[in-house]
Amino acid sequence: MRRIVFALGVSAIATTSMFVASAAASGPAPPGKNVIEIQCAGIGAISVSTPRPETSKGVGQIIGQKGHGIPVSVTFTLTDVTKSKVLVTESERLPPGRVRSHQETTTCTATFAEVSASQFFEGHGLPPGVAPNDIIRASIEVQVIVKGR
Repeated sequence: MRRIVFALGVSAIATTSMFVASAAASGPAPPGKNVIEIQCAGIGAISVSTPRPETSKGVGQIIGQKGHGIPVSVTFTLTDVTKSKVLVTESERLPPGRVRSHQETTTCTATFAEVSASQFFEGHGLPPGVAPNDIIRASIEVQVIVKGR
């Protein structure tokens, strides 16, 4: 299970590692990109076009709005919703780069999966205490310094 969770966490961190850019037309993601829906405090729901994890350099574009953001930290959480039990939480503070510690951050969240445990862990054993019909949620929380809004 740790390998699955680690792989999902790395993928989540890679796909949300940075939000950059100007207004762009909504629509399907360009080749080599993913589109994810996130919810940001004070901003609301936004779509972000991000490089696929295997080609990621940590830059993504906000679709349909101006502005950019610099991620400060990412937390990946895997929850058994049926039992209200957190199975795994992994956090990573991202390299500072041009980030200044005195700048205000915004919390952004996204859910990447909310499916039955049998579907989520398909091909692998279920974690102890998790039933096949339990609902599993994979989500992230990103602290972002928002600019250009």
